[in-house]
Amino acid sequence: MMDFKKITATLICTLALAVGFGGVSVSAQEMTYEEYKIKLAEYENRTAEARRAMQVCKEAGDKLQAEIGGLDGDIAGVNNEIYQLLGTDQSKIDAFLAELDRIEARLMGLLNLSEEALFDKRDEIDSIEARIAEMKEDGRALLPDAASKLSNIDQLLERVKARMPRKRIKQYTVAQGDNLWNIAKKPSIYSDPYLWPRIYVENRSKIKNPDLIFPDWTLNVPFGVDLNQHLVTRGQSLSTIAGIVYKDPTKWHRLLKVNQAQILDANLIFPAQVLDVPAN
Repeated sequence: MMDFKKITATLICTLALAVGFGGVSVSAQEMTYEEYKIKLAEYENRTAEARRAMQVCKEAGDKLQAEIGGLDGDIAGVNNEIYQLLGTDQSKIDAFLAELDRIEARLMGLLNLSEEALFDKRDEIDSIEARIAEMKEDGRALLPDAASKLSNIDQLLERVKARMPRKRIKQYTVAQGDNLWNIAKKPSIYSDPYLWPRIYVENRSKIKNPDLIFPDWTLNVPFGVDLNQHLVTRGQSLSTIAGIVYKDPTKWHRLLKVNQAQILDANLIFPAQVLDVPAN
């Protein structure tokens, strides 16, 4: 609207000047004194009209400038109201948007990784997903710029997750003094000794006694789980897992029903168990 008003004011001024001065030229023809006075009067009238038009243009410009100043004040007032409602200020909004930009750039980088390299970044991807969920709960996420960035980030995250292999087998050569507990504890494996049964289950054709493994054995170490599966970790129960996979802890009985072959007691599940997760 402001641009239209500026254009209109400019056109008025241009037409006024064209009317006022467009016809002024010095004729090379001779004229009588009376003719000269008539022409001079015409020029003076046109000059006066042009000056009046210029004054109108100036007044219109001043009025327009005042309206723009009023709108700037209104915008500032609306922004202040938004800041109060969200409990924030411009610097915090800028920081929020900058973090979204960094997450978006990181996801773009992850998309360029090979599937194997991407699998090794699964913990980072989980952290990014958790952080995005937190940011969506922030009032600043309602702002148009933030909402647009979050929408794009959601799409990028889905593309990253779609490319990441669900499960991968890594081979480990047993060294002198190794046992399944210590192997599972290694940072390059699980960083959690309680997950040793997972290595045992994956290598049951070779390991007859979980307390007895030998140097130079090559063990298959599984990472990740297939689609519609869940790896049990320490402290989890069927209800906590249902809260994760279904967002509803009361749906734990669905997990029990499809995993009865490995769950003898609904209150007793173990780290490293891989449970099937039926569709919600």
